[in-house]
Amino acid sequence: MYSGQPYNEKELLLQLENGGREAFSYIFKEYYPALCAFAEKLTGAPQHVEDLVEEVFLKIWLKKQSFHDLKHLRDFLYKATRNACFDLNRRTIHSLERQALFLQNQEQWEQAADLDIIRTEVYRNILEEISRLPEQCSKIVHMGYIEGRSNDEIAQALGLSVQTVKNQKSRGISLLKLRLPPETFALLLLIARL
Repeated sequence: MYSGQPYNEKELLLQLENGGREAFSYIFKEYYPALCAFAEKLTGAPQHVEDLVEEVFLKIWLKKQSFHDLKHLRDFLYKATRNACFDLNRRTIHSLERQALFLQNQEQWEQAADLDIIRTEVYRNILEEISRLPEQCSKIVHMGYIEGRSNDEIAQALGLSVQTVKNQKSRGISLLKLRLPPETFALLLLIARL
């Protein structure tokens, strides 16, 4: 039956159950190629099938299972291989889902980071242009549009009349309208309303 030994089916299965290397070797040689082909059809992943089938045989070797007959052994081998293939497919699908989710999140994070960079740069440009205004005008525009203070609060803080504050704000806004791109200027006005 195997290696020229005159064992029958019952003796072969008994030897396998008792850890007989020759019986195990026979079963391995007999079923390994077919199980690899079966696993490849189920997974479509030829790079994994040999390891997968070897793990199935390792279970038989380590557990020393008993089988009623060769049909029972064959059924076990195919079912164990099928289950291992399904597990591999499930892990692969979950891995692909995780990768897709990661890539999607990474894309969203990159977009959010890009938007943050743009916002920060626009804000920096606004602050830079405000700082280039004449000194008193710059202070008043910064206090009014960036800090959100009222004309009365600015006048009181700087010891100026409310009318002077209004005039300086108007002058600063006129200068910024000329110096800033229209979108950036509109953002400055929007910031002032928040």
